[in-house]
Amino acid sequence: MLSLVVLTSTAQAQTPVAGFIKTLEGSGQIVRAEATMPARVGDALHVSDAVTTEEKSSIGIMLEDDTILSLGPNSRLELADFAFAPQEENFAVAIRLIKGSFTYMSGVIARLAPEKIRIETPDAVIAVHGTSFLIKVEEK
Repeated sequence: MLSLVVLTSTAQAQTPVAGFIKTLEGSGQIVRAEATMPARVGDALHVSDAVTTEEKSSIGIMLEDDTILSLGPNSRLELADFAFAPQEENFAVAIRLIKGSFTYMSGVIARLAPEKIRIETPDAVIAVHGTSFLIKVEEK
């Protein structure tokens, strides 16, 4: 068990932080690799992490470029890709909303490289040219 924890910590240290949980009302989870853990304010988020919320819950996320995501109740969002290295002109934001709703408020990447932002839902892909929007995905 100890070696598993060390391996997980090592893998996590090699993946850059994409953002942090800034607010939490109710309860939610972070799904990383095959592990699910309770979400807490201040938790770091990495590429490939998923964030879920329970009924009557919400989570506020701030990405490293100051993009703000607000996840509504009964939602699941996956951070498919993120890169913010202005000195190297390396930018990427790819978010998948699997279910539920979230509000997006653009950060620095939307100003510097809006073509590098991709928001996916089960039915559509959205290109970002504005500053904020709300998306809701209904379960079928």
